[in-house]
Amino acid sequence: MDEDDAKRLQELETQSVQGREKQKKQVEKLLSSVSDLLLLFSGDGRLTYPVDETGEQFALDPKRRTVTVPLSFFTGLSFHETDLLFHLYTALALYPDYEKNPEGYLSRAQTFQREEEVLTGKFLQRARECGAEKDAAYQEDVVFAFMTNEILSFLEDCDLYASMLLVMEKAPVYKEPTVRKELAKILLLEDSLPRETDQTATHRDLAGLLVTREFWGEEEIENGRIREMFREEVLGKPRFLLLREELLACMLRSAPVTARDAVIRTILLPCFMKLFFEDIDRMELSSTVSLREQEKERDEKRKKRGAQTKANYEEMLKDLDEEKRQRAVAAKELLTGKPNLSFFGVTPEDQRLFDHYEALVRPEREQMKAYWKKLLGDTSKEISVRIEGVPKGTLSVQALIDQYPAFTEAQRRQNYRGLSIFHTWELKKISRVLPRYLDITFVMDSSGSMRGGKLAPARQALAIVLLSLEDFAVYLAENAARTQEVCEVRTEVWLFGTKAKKVLSFSDRGEKRKADRILSIARLDGSLGSTDDGACLMQAAKEETPQMIREQKAGKRIRMLFEVTDGASSFPGTAKKAVEELQRDQVLLQAIGIGDPKDAAARASFDYVFGDNGLFLGDDISRLPEALLSAVREGVGGVLKGYFRRGSAGEPLP
Repeated sequence: MDEDDAKRLQELETQSVQGREKQKKQVEKLLSSVSDLLLLFSGDGRLTYPVDETGEQFALDPKRRTVTVPLSFFTGLSFHETDLLFHLYTALALYPDYEKNPEGYLSRAQTFQREEEVLTGKFLQRARECGAEKDAAYQEDVVFAFMTNEILSFLEDCDLYASMLLVMEKAPVYKEPTVRKELAKILLLEDSLPRETDQTATHRDLAGLLVTREFWGEEEIENGRIREMFREEVLGKPRFLLLREELLACMLRSAPVTARDAVIRTILLPCFMKLFFEDIDRMELSSTVSLREQEKERDEKRKKRGAQTKANYEEMLKDLDEEKRQRAVAAKELLTGKPNLSFFGVTPEDQRLFDHYEALVRPEREQMKAYWKKLLGDTSKEISVRIEGVPKGTLSVQALIDQYPAFTEAQRRQNYRGLSIFHTWELKKISRVLPRYLDITFVMDSSGSMRGGKLAPARQALAIVLLSLEDFAVYLAENAARTQEVCEVRTEVWLFGTKAKKVLSFSDRGEKRKADRILSIARLDGSLGSTDDGACLMQAAKEETPQMIREQKAGKRIRMLFEVTDGASSFPGTAKKAVEELQRDQVLLQAIGIGDPKDAAARASFDYVFGDNGLFLGDDISRLPEALLSAVREGVGGVLKGYFRRGSAGEPLP
């Protein structure tokens, strides 16, 4: 590739980025203009609607109270407010039922187990007829899992149809012929109106063609078998009309998923089973066909039309089920006192130790609450950035004085081009944008040398930062509900000695997080032997996934690591290598050293590993809680105060 080709390619990439940014602003503007309508439909003011430049799905995440709007979904489409609202309304239609009855969705596989077993038996019989019964792809456990997924996918397609019915009922604009026609075209382009392209899998078309029948009419259904099934009378009405009427009634009275499933089982499931039996009879099975590959293809189709993948959908339901269980536990705790965390290994002694440090750090915690509130207020303000290389800007008074004779002459000629009386830059106001994730790791020394009076300050230091960051997470959630800007703060704790042990994880939720926070304090007991912080740092570095690294380099995720260590590292070379690797991945790192200030070797080792990122307190260990809290406060505050919208020209001014 020559220099001209490279330049043209760069120009095209720049235009593409600018185009995406312009389109993103257009979608964000639309979302802002319809926020009241979304609130009216969902009834939940905590929901936010972030635009995802890389996503492909309208992904509802009830745990974080977000509905992700994929920018790629609108690429190449001429969309309007009504189109965007229809997709968001459809994504939100089952939101109340997801929250109230997640167990109903998770237990569907058990509810329809009889049908799954019948289909499995039929398929295995066909495999024997084709001589493929010994093929690994067609063993009973694999086939049963496949049939379970087929049933669940059928039910999820019915859920989508029920959601659309509710949207059209609650938003009558979608009943208008013109709007409905234009919306149908958009859905067709998105592949949300499936066509029968594979006559060997007609059972998969059945639920999807409910949407086609709704928008385009019966004459657009090419499969005569399915068309006749929709026409058949059930309880004196055509099957399609009866199903539509009953599903809409369920949605309007907010009936749980079990009620909808009962309707589907009675009216539509017999058709699904008949079609599936016919499809199996037509199959020619061979070892080159894998049921798992078919599942992957189906997931790709789901992504193409903007639906959540099965894995994301199941994860969402599991999170909601756990959240519902936690609410029940919390309600019980109000009556019975503190939760029982013994299941997670928390002993009464652990609880008492944590309670002691929680009470000890209460004054500092209250001070930090005020700081977090002020920090969020500061980060919500606009900042000025310097735009370089512009032919105008603010007038330079000194330059005008120095060149005044030339200025008066230029006035007579009415030509100021030769003057340099303006600054060559100007200021532009932009709003700060918080990172999507703020991940904070604490690496605490629990080696034997910590027992000499150093454990209490270390526990106190860890307690105040963990509790304070929990408060900050609450304020961020409240800020997200107000500004529709989600930033999630997560913490993890590693203890190290001869070996490393992660006690608190980013992924911990609910009771487990409470328990692991307690254990982070209680297990910091100086029982882990020597001081091998290098191995611990290497493990923390290895847990950085490629996606996390990309997000960190793009500014969507900020990762910070704070280490507290006593004495020299057992393997300073390994520790130094780990520190360099973390810094290459854009991890912000700060270490605090305590120990004998006269131990020159230990001090030299600490300086070698951490350099300018290290603070050595020596034997003044009483300063440790204040030093760690200050490092966290300055680190988080510095990051968020200096954070501004990515892609803007220039740099933030001091």
